[in-house]
Amino acid sequence: MAVVLFLIVEFSDIPSSVRDGYWPYADAMVSGHVFPYTEDVWAYDKWSTWEYPPLAYLFILIPRLFSWSVSSYQAAFLAETFGFFLLGLWCSERMAVHYKVSRFGTMMFYSVLMLLMFEFLADRFDIIPAVLTMLAVVFVLEKKNGAAFLVLAVATLVKLYPAVLFPVLLIYLLSKGDRREALRGAVIYCGAGLLCLGAFFAMGSDPLSFMTYHTDRPLEIEAPIASLPEFLDMLGLTDAWVGFEYGSDNLYGDMADLLGDIMLPLMAVVLLMLYAHYFYWSAMGRRKVPAKVPMDSALVALLALMTFVLVSTVFSGQYVIWLIPLMILYTMQAHAEDDRDGRSINIITWFIAVEVLTQLNFLVNFGMRGEGEDLSNIGTIVLLVRNVAAVGIYLALTWELVKRDRFPERL
Repeated sequence: MAVVLFLIVEFSDIPSSVRDGYWPYADAMVSGHVFPYTEDVWAYDKWSTWEYPPLAYLFILIPRLFSWSVSSYQAAFLAETFGFFLLGLWCSERMAVHYKVSRFGTMMFYSVLMLLMFEFLADRFDIIPAVLTMLAVVFVLEKKNGAAFLVLAVATLVKLYPAVLFPVLLIYLLSKGDRREALRGAVIYCGAGLLCLGAFFAMGSDPLSFMTYHTDRPLEIEAPIASLPEFLDMLGLTDAWVGFEYGSDNLYGDMADLLGDIMLPLMAVVLLMLYAHYFYWSAMGRRKVPAKVPMDSALVALLALMTFVLVSTVFSGQYVIWLIPLMILYTMQAHAEDDRDGRSINIITWFIAVEVLTQLNFLVNFGMRGEGEDLSNIGTIVLLVRNVAAVGIYLALTWELVKRDRFPERL
C-alpha cells in the first residue's frame, strides 16, 4: 500500500503533505541552515510559518538526513512512519499480555484500525504522537510511571494534544494513593518540556509561536460544530461560504464566525469539568469500589482526547488516528470487566464507521473539490453524518462514565 501511494504521488500532481509541506521545512533546515521558528519557509506555494510544536520538526528532519531529493525524502518518510507503526504493533502486544487476551487478535485489531486510515498514516506524521501516547499507556500498565511521563512529554512536544492526558495520569496516580509517583511524574513531564523549550529559546527562536497559529484559525469545514451552519446553508436558512486559509478550507459567515469564537473557551470549560468530575469520583471510587478506577481512567482519557478533537474549531481527518490507542485501551479495559452488555463492541463499531466516513469525506470534499470551493450537498451530508456519529460516540461514553459514578454498586 505504501508503494502504491508513493507511485501515485510521484507520478501525479495530487497534493501531498510530505512533498508539499514537510520537505520544504526539512530542506530549509538542512540546505538553508534555517533554525525552526526563526524565519518563514516557502511551503504549500506560499511563505509559511512553523505551525507545529518543536519536536515535530525533528521527525520531519530525520528523513531528510537520509535523502537527497523529494522522492527519496518521501520514501524515507514512509520508512519512518512504518517504524512507528511497528512500535505500535509491539505496544498492542504488550497491552494484550497485561490484559491476558489474545496477542494476535489485539495486534490485528490495532492493524485494522490503523490501516483504515492508511492515507493519513503515510502522508502525515500523526502516527508518531499517537504511538508515543500508546507507549506511555504501556508504561503505565507496567508501572513504569516515570517513563510514561517522559514519553508523554515527548509526544506533547510533537503534537500538542497529549497534554490533555497529563492531568488524567496525575489524578489516576493520586486515586491510587501514589502521591510521590504523581509528584515525580509531574516534575519529569514539566521538566522535559521546559528543557526542550529552553533549548529553542536559547537558539533565538520562539517555539511557542505555533500556538498563535492555531488559536487564530477560523472554523474549519470538518469541525463537528461547522456541520450546523453548513447544513442550514444547504437548506437556505443561513449564509455560509468556504475560503482557504491557514492550510485548510474554512467556513465563514455570521453563524460560523460566532461558533468559531466560542469553541476554544468551551473546550477549556468542558475539560476542566471532566477533570473535576474525575478527581472527585476517583476518590470516591477508591473508598467504595477500587476496581472501578482503571476503567474510569480509560474512559476519562478517551473523553478528554475526544473533547480536544470534537469541541474544537478544527477536525482534520488525521485526528482520528490520535483516538486509536485510547480506543484500544477502552476496549481492553471493558473486556477485563466482562462487558456483559457489549458496550465496547458498539463503540468500536461506530468508531470504524467514523473512520470509513472520514475517508469518504476525504474523497468527496478534498479529492473531488478544489481549495476554497463551496461544499456540494453530498459533501455536506457526508460531513454531517460523520460528525453526528463521532459526537454520538462522545455522548455515549459520557453517559457511561456518569452511570458508573452514580451507581458504583452495580459493578
